[in-house]
Amino acid sequence: MNPEPDTNTLALDRTVLANERTYAAWIRTGLASLVTGLGIARFLVDSMPLWSIRAIAAMLLIFSAASFFLAAWRYEHLHVGMAHLDVRMIPVGMVKLSSLVLIACSLIALVGLWYITPSL
Repeated sequence: MNPEPDTNTLALDRTVLANERTYAAWIRTGLASLVTGLGIARFLVDSMPLWSIRAIAAMLLIFSAASFFLAAWRYEHLHVGMAHLDVRMIPVGMVKLSSLVLIACSLIALVGLWYITPSL
């Protein structure tokens, strides 16, 4: 006979999984913003004024960096609240490192924006 699972353990597991889904959603949002910003800078050069292309792409790239930062911040915020519990979670260091790498990619893309779009 299998004992029934503890409802508190199941609730904690659901909370951890929800936190990981939220982290993934922020990362997806940031990646979509990063790709959209680079796509606008690369493919709309002939159809819009250069200043507007750079402005829109720069805003999207800054938004992507902010999304990556907020993803790590929100994940860590809940992780700290559950640190005293015996729950298996993705280590905060790994989450911070992956978010920092993605933030660096966004900022490098922001600098590279002026090399993607031709100057007039």
